[in-house]
Amino acid sequence: MCGSGTIIDVAKEIYRILKPGKVMSWVIADQWIKKKFTATGFLLWERLIKYFEPIDLVCLTRKNQTSNTLIWHERARQYNFYLRGFKYLFIMRKK
Repeated sequence: MCGSGTIIDVAKEIYRILKPGKVMSWVIADQWIKKKFTATGFLLWERLIKYFEPIDLVCLTRKNQTSNTLIWHERARQYNFYLRGFKYLFIMRKK
């Protein structure tokens, strides 16, 4: 998760080695932790904007997921969860 320190350490290291005005990109997905949905992508976004200027945020999806079947649709209704997990592509510039 975002608060573990390792992701923030990576962001700080990217900031350290990136020259001013240069661009970086980061792909991250939302996740389920102990049966609870966690918007990891947006938690990371909140932290990254402290170090970088946002250029674009792209939401990535796949159409050929195996979860797009009748049994998964039934489970999603029964257990109240979303079938589509999103991945985010952050494109940011060093301030």
